[in-house]
Amino acid sequence: MPRSTSLLKDSIPKQPRRSSAKGAAPSKESLLIDAIDDVMGRRVLCTSLRRGQFAAAVADRSPDKEVTCFFLDVFLAKQTLDAIGPKRPNVTVLCETDFPEGPFDTVAMPFLKSGEAELTRELLQQAYERLDIGGRLMASTDNPEDTWLHEQLQLLFEKVTKRPQPRGVLYLALKTHALRRERNFTANFAFRDGKRLVHVVSRPSVFSHRKLDIGARALVEAVVSTRAVQSGCRILDLGCGSGAVGIALAMRKPGVHVHAMDSNPRALQCTLHGAELNGLKVVSQPVKAVPGDSIADDEPSTLSVQLDATGHVRDRASYNLVVANPPYYSNWTITAIFVEAAARALKPGGRLFLVTKNANWYRNNLPFVLSDVEVHPIREYSIVTARQRGSSPS
Repeated sequence: MPRSTSLLKDSIPKQPRRSSAKGAAPSKESLLIDAIDDVMGRRVLCTSLRRGQFAAAVADRSPDKEVTCFFLDVFLAKQTLDAIGPKRPNVTVLCETDFPEGPFDTVAMPFLKSGEAELTRELLQQAYERLDIGGRLMASTDNPEDTWLHEQLQLLFEKVTKRPQPRGVLYLALKTHALRRERNFTANFAFRDGKRLVHVVSRPSVFSHRKLDIGARALVEAVVSTRAVQSGCRILDLGCGSGAVGIALAMRKPGVHVHAMDSNPRALQCTLHGAELNGLKVVSQPVKAVPGDSIADDEPSTLSVQLDATGHVRDRASYNLVVANPPYYSNWTITAIFVEAAARALKPGGRLFLVTKNANWYRNNLPFVLSDVEVHPIREYSIVTARQRGSSPS
């Protein structure tokens, strides 16, 4: 089509640039930064809500300290790495499934009152475990009326100091003994797909934790109802979460390959564990397509994973199906990344299936990159389908 196929360039409303002038709203990490004198020791671990602001402040104040800034999202980690820059060699930015082993002298974590409760509990427990005896935890919240975070800290630490501020609360606590009881936050659950029972593993911060999302159920049902999954087909699962959708589809036919992508390393960890529980063969790289008539009935289906937040597709124009349950935040930016990745990934005639509660954006924008756009209501959602231009895949 004559119009550019970049939805990121053409279809995303421009966001107003926030002023950095004096008088701008303080950052969500300002309570921790204001308490920088309370940072103990040389080894510091922190999380960040945006671009590692506390980590940078500690590194600038004390170049002798070793600061590790931890993320559960590779996009935020990359943003922070770019912001930290080479001038702060004492800062290490990590994107992993769990905190590094440590021990650390100080662990600092900013929390939002709108954050995920179970993830907060798990991060607090891990912070306690990683602290050296005598080490200090610093935790902040943007809720000036907080009682919940205070209670969670008191379950771990013998003494918690509270410093209320108009814009939130800062808490300080010292580790005096080893953790008495470790709680396991990983969940295993199962759901039925036809005659099959699909086993799923999930962790806090992974979509959706402890239960199958109704939208994911609707997405599986929509794909299955069209018989789009055939022996030997290749499926790209964008934003795979726990991997429930991709795993269920891989179990439908022999020799199916699913390549699962997500920006959260925990999502990939859960997807790999789920694949193993369901008897799928885990491989390190995407498997090439194999003609369906040459696949034996007992040929195992395979699954590979990729940590990515940019929609980089390793094998372009090679997938029969792309499935996605895009998030609703970020003003459609992530959705546009998903759609553009699908357009790059699909072979001619290949199909996109995605689930949403708001189909209007797709009606307006999908036709610029894919053809045959249709919207079908199912359960409480809409299933949006589209096809890559060209002849049907073999």
